Amino acid sequence: MTTPVSKAGGVEEIDARTASDDVLERFHTVELACHHELHPGEPVRSRDEAIAFYRYQPTSHTSCHWLADGGGASLYVHGPRAAFLHLLVEPSRRRQGIGRVLLGQALRRARELDVDALRSSYTTGAGAAFAIRVGAAAEARVVQSVLDLRAVELPEPRVPADFRLLTWLGRVPDEYLVGFVEARAAMDDAPEPEGLEIPGWTAQTVRASEESLARRHREMRLTVAIEEGASIGAFTELRVSHGSTLGFTDDTGTVEAHRRKGLARAVKLESLRRLHADHPEVETVSTSNAEENTAMRHLNESIGFRPTVMVTSVVLVLAES
Repeated sequence: MTTPVSKAGGVEEIDARTASDDVLERFHTVELACHHELHPGEPVRSRDEAIAFYRYQPTSHTSCHWLADGGGASLYVHGPRAAFLHLLVEPSRRRQGIGRVLLGQALRRARELDVDALRSSYTTGAGAAFAIRVGAAAEARVVQSVLDLRAVELPEPRVPADFRLLTWLGRVPDEYLVGFVEARAAMDDAPEPEGLEIPGWTAQTVRASEESLARRHREMRLTVAIEEGASIGAFTELRVSHGSTLGFTDDTGTVEAHRRKGLARAVKLESLRRLHADHPEVETVSTSNAEENTAMRHLNESIGFRPTVMVTSVVLVLAES
């Protein structure tokens, strides 16, 4: 039986790669207690799906986890200015100092990893008040939306004559990997908070993500619009776990030279139509967009997505640049 790697102040640091299912299930218990605040309108993820999520994070970033009685926290470090904290305390256990103790452990580890700025988010007034108390500043807002896949009518997508639509499951074919990495750079101009420096995608990070998803029994569904000559003009990625009724739209991007051709709409429609055909059990698809990304929000709403909750991101600066 595995044990926590350390314990301090009533908080256990957990090595999620080797922790038992019973230990990781405690994160799921906290998730369930907070679900109505974080993901209204979405089905909850299963115990097994949550366990796999914590255990099989991509190797391309550093993941750290802590548990307390009534709360949990996870730290994901992609770089000095791209570190993200997911901290939850069950509503019935709030105002007892649990959040501060969890935050203290995460800050200690963040400093050990040379993190300059720690980012997190909230959806409630209680979360906003906690952020203010610990000195975190609000910096951006993200709109979460859901689509009822059972009820929506999805027209057949249309693309320019020199493009075709393809969907890959689980893995980007080797012959398209370099082109996909180049197309992902289209996300570099997407709205993001000032000072956030997420490392660009590489072939290695793509493969690490694919491996992580496969180990979690989570299907990657990548739909692309390819121009003659095999150049990728646009892409969108959907993810769905085995047996789940919820799909999640990850990044969607269009290469700058191919914008205003309807490619983003085409890949989204094709992706959703194929998802419905392949997985009729999926009832809901979720997505999120920066509040100021009005073009993508309008596109999603024109397809049938409806906003459910506003997520405010916050930053806690640990070192001045």
